Amino acid sequence: METSITTSDGRSLAALTLGSGPALVVFEAGLGMSGWTWLPIMRELATQGRVVAYDRAGLGTSTSDAAPRRLERLASDLTCVIDAFPHERLVLVGHSWGGPVVRLVAAQRLARGERVDGLVLVDPADEHADLYFGRLVAWQSAVQAATLEPLARLGLLAPTVRRMLRGLPPDVLDAAVTASTTPAAARATTAEDRWIVPALRRLREHTLPLADLPVRLISGTRTSRWDAGTRAHLNAAHRASVAAHPGAAFVAATASGHLVPLSEPEIVVAAVADLLARPPAP
Repeated sequence: METSITTSDGRSLAALTLGSGPALVVFEAGLGMSGWTWLPIMRELATQGRVVAYDRAGLGTSTSDAAPRRLERLASDLTCVIDAFPHERLVLVGHSWGGPVVRLVAAQRLARGERVDGLVLVDPADEHADLYFGRLVAWQSAVQAATLEPLARLGLLAPTVRRMLRGLPPDVLDAAVTASTTPAAARATTAEDRWIVPALRRLREHTLPLADLPVRLISGTRTSRWDAGTRAHLNAAHRASVAAHPGAAFVAATASGHLVPLSEPEIVVAAVADLLARPPAP
């Protein structure tokens, strides 16, 4: 079911919801990716509670946001999504840049004494990875900022995203590509991207307090000749994050690179189901 959620400042976020019940699972996509990319996984989990994914500001039919798209702003929007659905249990799932978003929201909720039953981090952006602070990432961000919207206006962004998401079912693929490749979506992606490295730098300096919250960190371990060094570096960063958190477990996605939700959705389903099967925290 498609629905609309109102943010604290009156913007509208387009959301997908399936299932019902006291358990709530909310999915946060990676940079520039639509909530539609989660739909196959949501269908597998809909019998276990209410599952929700949404398009961040500027993607799909979600209202664009004129405010700086800092990590804290994204966390505020996610909090509005969570609060729109009454629940007794809560699991948050974040892929890529969505990983830090769900981590921040979990830390904020724990500080307020609110319920969080676990996190599933799917090949997340990770402040332990030095590569985010190097010249290559800075160059890539500059190129994206200069080219993404012109490519969208010329209709050249959609074929690239379609190839990247080709593991999705055809009906879901069309919706996901459309939501992510408009000029508004390209502007929104660029607006978020400029704040990623500063946010990761702050996370490196100030660790988010998650107590012993159960966390499943799924790390894509499959490499190609083009990304072997990068992938090994990210895997090591993920292992460092798991080692630093007493409630975390490392899960290797051996058939996947970065796009684990498309190549091994069953691993994400199993991780969420595992957290929901745990006895509720007192």
